[in-house]
Amino acid sequence: MDKMILLFEEFIIKAITLTETMIALDYSNGDKVAELTANRERLLLIMDQISKQINWNEVQMDKRNDLNKQIDYIKKLDEKLLTNLQEYSVQTRKEIETAHRQKENIKGYNLNDVK
Repeated sequence: MDKMILLFEEFIIKAITLTETMIALDYSNGDKVAELTANRERLLLIMDQISKQINWNEVQMDKRNDLNKQIDYIKKLDEKLLTNLQEYSVQTRKEIETAHRQKENIKGYNLNDVK
């Protein structure tokens, strides 16, 4: 049982590290964002499977509290990550709208009259 707790704790640390990496990432690199997101999803699924194999009633209360604090930290990081992604989405949408407006404005010019 101790091995499973240690493994679970190791994966929590990896999830924290990966999430912090994603927060600091340049979101314009869509391939990197997609790769890290897929890796993080797999990591969380593995954590879920490990946690199902642990008899939490046998785990010391202090250890459970520490693990819960780490999980809560991951949740806070998730909120920050989502906020960053939403801000990037809004910024990208504005850039697309501006480019589209500029394209429409250019369509109105008759360049044949220019000497």
